[in-house]
Amino acid sequence: MHVWMKKGLVSCLVCTYNAEAFIDATLFSMVNQTYGFLEILVWDDGSTDGTLQKLQQWKEKDKRIQIFFEPGVKRWSYGWLNFLLEKAEGEFVAIQDHDDLWQREKIARQVEFLGTHAEFVGCGTATLMWYEGDQKGFVYCLKEGNRTLHPSLMFRNDGRARYPHQVYMNDAYFQKKVLCKGKKLIANLGEALTFHRVRSWSQNYSYRWFRFTKKNLQVLFYLHPVWYVCCVLGFECLRKMLYPLLMKMKRWGRIDRIERLPFVLLGERVERYGSERLEKMGFFDLFINYSF
Repeated sequence: MHVWMKKGLVSCLVCTYNAEAFIDATLFSMVNQTYGFLEILVWDDGSTDGTLQKLQQWKEKDKRIQIFFEPGVKRWSYGWLNFLLEKAEGEFVAIQDHDDLWQREKIARQVEFLGTHAEFVGCGTATLMWYEGDQKGFVYCLKEGNRTLHPSLMFRNDGRARYPHQVYMNDAYFQKKVLCKGKKLIANLGEALTFHRVRSWSQNYSYRWFRFTKKNLQVLFYLHPVWYVCCVLGFECLRKMLYPLLMKMKRWGRIDRIERLPFVLLGERVERYGSERLEKMGFFDLFINYSF
């Protein structure tokens, strides 16, 4: 551990962009963690709504929050994470999305795990994938390996880890190549401690940025076995051909159902919940209706 890192401190990194409707709930779920030794580093990527004003309100309320922004400046995808990693002083780093939620014990459980399992460089948790379009949820969890769902990730901060520039499936590549160096060094806690909001109308789907290039294919074959690569390429073709047509027809709900297919067909430990079941899950009740 570098001398400037603070033992036991968790650096929580989050980037915001036009997140006015979500950021209150997200930050509430972060500042109310049962593990309180946190620094919350926020990069605002040029929001044009009231996000920055809300962030300033939270900063005044909780001194653990630090806000970074440069008027008129937008960073390349994952560049904001590298910027925040340079600022992180924690022994551990936790990743959060601006519209996702954490169950109150999420950080404590991960710190406890990493503190007693020195053989792992990081860990994730099972994640509730909540599809806003039709109010359906899937609890999704990977097995021990070299990746987890990115918004659930916590890893040891060695001061050197940085995300690669312009790489397809950047978060998975970062975990396998940079953190794990090809080995199985990331564990996954089986309880759903993370809430990942999947927006309607493909608003946060990455298919629009995928290109069939040699570099992207090399990344796919590095990350996955051949059969999985074939599935991914087939799915990307489906997205390219079908989604523009469905969006023109305003059949956004069809897109939501198609997007769930990989988790249902290829996912590990997938359980499906309806909204009535979610009301009994602690983090859903506590955060989903929160307002500042």
